[in-house]
Amino acid sequence: MAEQPLETDEVAEELPPDMAEMFEPADAPIDNSPTQHSGAGGPVVLKDRYMLDTATPLPGFDSPSAKAYLAEDRRDLGLKLFALICSPEISTRIAAIRLQKDSDSAGRLDLIDWDVIYWPPLGQRTMVIIFVQPRGGRVLHRLARKEIRITEYDVPRKLAEPLANILQKIAVQEGPHRAIRPENIFFRDEDMTEIIIGENVSSPPGFDQPTIFEPVERAMADPAGRGIGSTRDDIFALGVTIGILVLGHNPVAKTKDEDLIKARLEQGSYAVIFGNSRVPLPLLEPLRGMLNDDPVARWDFNEISNWLTGQRTAPAKKRPIRKAENPYPFRGKEYLNARSLAQQFSQKIQDAAKTAGEETFETWLKRSLGDAGMAESVKGLIQAAKFHKDGYQGSDEYVTCQLCMLLDPMGPIRYKSVSFMPDGFGPMAASQMLHNDNGQLIGEILSYDMISAWLNNQSPPYPGTSELRANFISLKGFISIKEIGYGLERVLYEINPSLPCHSPLIAQDYVMQIEHMLPALNKAASNADTNQRPIDRHIAAFIATRFDQDIHPHLKALASDARDTSIVGLLSLYAFLQWKLREQQLLGLSSWVGGLLGPVINSYHNRITRGDIEKEIPRLVRKGSLPELFDLVDNAERRKDDRDGYTEARAEWLAAEEEVNDIEGAGDERITRAERAGQQAAAVISIVITLTMVPVLLILQTW
Repeated sequence: MAEQPLETDEVAEELPPDMAEMFEPADAPIDNSPTQHSGAGGPVVLKDRYMLDTATPLPGFDSPSAKAYLAEDRRDLGLKLFALICSPEISTRIAAIRLQKDSDSAGRLDLIDWDVIYWPPLGQRTMVIIFVQPRGGRVLHRLARKEIRITEYDVPRKLAEPLANILQKIAVQEGPHRAIRPENIFFRDEDMTEIIIGENVSSPPGFDQPTIFEPVERAMADPAGRGIGSTRDDIFALGVTIGILVLGHNPVAKTKDEDLIKARLEQGSYAVIFGNSRVPLPLLEPLRGMLNDDPVARWDFNEISNWLTGQRTAPAKKRPIRKAENPYPFRGKEYLNARSLAQQFSQKIQDAAKTAGEETFETWLKRSLGDAGMAESVKGLIQAAKFHKDGYQGSDEYVTCQLCMLLDPMGPIRYKSVSFMPDGFGPMAASQMLHNDNGQLIGEILSYDMISAWLNNQSPPYPGTSELRANFISLKGFISIKEIGYGLERVLYEINPSLPCHSPLIAQDYVMQIEHMLPALNKAASNADTNQRPIDRHIAAFIATRFDQDIHPHLKALASDARDTSIVGLLSLYAFLQWKLREQQLLGLSSWVGGLLGPVINSYHNRITRGDIEKEIPRLVRKGSLPELFDLVDNAERRKDDRDGYTEARAEWLAAEEEVNDIEGAGDERITRAERAGQQAAAVISIVITLTMVPVLLILQTW
């Protein structure tokens, strides 16, 4: 990087207002100037080292999903820091946070540390990330104040080269950055000689990006469902960022997203964003290459390097956009190709399903668009829907989802109210389940194999197809199991490794790591209804996902219909956790669980054993030891002795009962037996007499 600052110009022409309107007011406070908030509270300490001032926001360092506050390192008071307070409602990129903390920060904001702490303004615990303040502030703010000017000659060495180099380095270390935009580019130093890239960890990949900085297929997805993507997505965003910084304004700032996406699909992203702007001639080919809508043909880092080093670069390979000879009318607008029509179909589901079955639509596909294969595929889809008219395959929502895949294979999966790329399924599912209470929709997407259907439409195959298929088969298996620890909650935590546990019992404690689960439950015991169990489907699924031990037997017992077995399953699970994680005293949780052990105690037959257990429970509760409590109420040897004793006692009781019956009924039984014997003897004598008299009478008659 050159040591000279970007060109400054005290009499530079004022920038167009739309640049300031889109990103930040031109008179915004300087990035490193704190804004005092009266009554906001006192300092908060992170890891016994960093002082975070809740009364001193730093709006110049805010991210779209996180607010910045002044921070201070008590071991290095000269180091200027700021803390990003992440939204507890949005998952962070924890894997990237850990990597950045332990890696070289050259070319990007220095991530110093992070933790989950209680933040008074929010009234709950949340993720906090500490960064070093970039002393030169945001490049965009400097431009807006006319403190610098970026010319076409500055771009290669002072803008494109450092940004491309760090993006390539980041790609090797942790994957795509996915947050490249003009307001996320900073000067590290006050002299404005070093440009660095801002943070990308306070929200899911692509979540905070305006649609203009996303490739068109990801721009069509919901912000939470845009996915991690690839480095070519970063290169697209880099191209748009360079173009806007050089022009000094956003050429399409006043265009609605819906209209912008339709135009990009029909004309191409470069033509729509910069086609009517006076882009400097040396930047035409680089911007066309970086904004190519075909990911395969889009420039990669090698082509950017060739451009920066003056080597000849091949002209951007532009795949012509297939346009129909005649536009197709739909709900008052005309559409020139299948992709733009698919996007509108996804917004008008019933109308789209009806249109797909019309002969005029088939004719348009065949003749005007010239795609007989697509027409046949759509026809087959409609025939299958009629055959399955009473099943989900015949619903308008399912038909429209499949229709959009046929018309726009590169586009996102569009089903009912959601739109997402396969690698963005996790954050999208979290958004729908937690904020829109729409778990049924997530279950339908998995049950109906919509992601597999999307993958089947990709040519060439989508990167990582085999791994994606295996993951979603596993997720589909989870939703088929209705027991606690599985179902949609299990899916939620399996596909969102940064997501904290959202059980109402502990939601305020932002439990993101398994080590924090039991302490949070122990704390919750002081305010919870202790007549209820300290577990729910969220907690069970979170433990099953985050705990690296086999807990299937515990979950099986927990799901039992027998109340005593279920409570033993609960206690055994938490006892196992406490033992494995070496948690210290859990007085609150032990008391909570101890108060629920009545059915377990009553499952013992021996009254003396039950009494002994009841007497011993308070002592173990005061110790806060769940393993000892479990051993007390479900000790294998004690259980065996109780069963054996019960079996022996039952046998003795049955024998005694029989003997008593014999004694109590002896007199009556003797009389009965005597009468029965007399009756039998009389009958025999009568027969003998009869047999004797008959021959005698016969002899007398012959005489």
